[in-house]
Amino acid sequence: MAELTLLQQCREEFLLNLPGYEKMQDYYDGKTDALTNYEMVTERANSKVSNNMLQKFITEEAAYCVGNKITYTSHSDNPAIIEDIRVNTVHWSEKHDRELCKEALKFNEAYELYYLNDDALFSALILTPRDAYVLRDDIGNVVLVIRFFMKKFDLETQYADVYEGNTVTHYTIDGESFALLGEPESTKFSRVPVSVCHIGTIYESLFNNIKGAQDGYETITSDLVNEISDMRNAFLVLTNCTVEDEDLTKMKKLGVMMLPNEKASAQFLIKTLSDTFIQNAMSTLRENMYELSNHINHNEKLSSNTSSLAMKNRLIGLQQKCTNNIQAIQDCIKLRHQFLFEYLKVKKNKDYFYGDVESKLTPNIPSDDLMMAQIISQLNGKVSTKTGIKQLSFVANVDAEMALLKEENKANSIGNDLLNPVVPNA
Repeated sequence: MAELTLLQQCREEFLLNLPGYEKMQDYYDGKTDALTNYEMVTERANSKVSNNMLQKFITEEAAYCVGNKITYTSHSDNPAIIEDIRVNTVHWSEKHDRELCKEALKFNEAYELYYLNDDALFSALILTPRDAYVLRDDIGNVVLVIRFFMKKFDLETQYADVYEGNTVTHYTIDGESFALLGEPESTKFSRVPVSVCHIGTIYESLFNNIKGAQDGYETITSDLVNEISDMRNAFLVLTNCTVEDEDLTKMKKLGVMMLPNEKASAQFLIKTLSDTFIQNAMSTLRENMYELSNHINHNEKLSSNTSSLAMKNRLIGLQQKCTNNIQAIQDCIKLRHQFLFEYLKVKKNKDYFYGDVESKLTPNIPSDDLMMAQIISQLNGKVSTKTGIKQLSFVANVDAEMALLKEENKANSIGNDLLNPVVPNA
């Protein structure tokens, strides 16, 4: 059981870093500094316009990386291992991997905590630096994890679950001290059941890259909207005459006014506002955000004869960026399989090696399967059928597809023998 001094030191560092992560969450939720600190002008329009580009980019990247189902293949051609992965994670949310990617993109790091649910099924909970502290040793191995949380109807007490080795210990936090709630319990795993999806440092995050540009974009947009709102009604200028307040009310109601003499005149004073400068500034900031995030603006008009290869070339920057995201998720999945296979070893006495499984994340972009089929056809005899099938976007489970193909070929062979029996020579 971890010493209380160590736990207090971990919590102090957690609280020290928490404001930065809370700011990152605020920007994802649209609570930016530009809107919070927007300068209000008395008796003038003070609308605040939100343009949540950070949330847009994070949602796009998560959908791009794990919008399609993750597929698994066995290097030893063992279909049982792939089936056991499917069966023992079928109760997980279909959005689990996307949510993991989304949380990792917010803070450039997220965690998976593995546990057995009430039905003794292998399950996972997504944690973030806002509700968990992960302590690593000198070579990066996780040695201790503290999960901080509040219960729904007990908002006065903060709880902390401390995972160390193969145990979990429950605490409440009273001021600065940890109060023990019982003896340590077994987690059913041999080590801390947490995997880390680490994309990079917070200085490499989308938040850090586009925060300034987003603040500027929202400020300019709000200023432009308020400028237009302030000029909804032009000013009426009356010359060489005087008008009483009741006459103004009557003129506004009837839409007609009588001038008292020939020298009197009336005209509207309208502010001449050139929006070219504002539009150029907004366009510059918007393009800057797209460039810094390596995203593309899908609202841009393209030529009608754009090929699929040209479309992919436009995505090359985003593909290179998301490769790092995908590799971080794959690292997390490797550890997930280690804990899953440890669970299967105890529960079903099945001995699997996580290195036998390869996970494939197919980017969620339009695929030219016709072109790929033509390439596979031209490579006939030079690559295996399994490798060729793996390149097709609509095949989710290559091993299952190979098994179906084998059964189909077997059935066709039997049918062909029945229809075309071999006649023995006389």
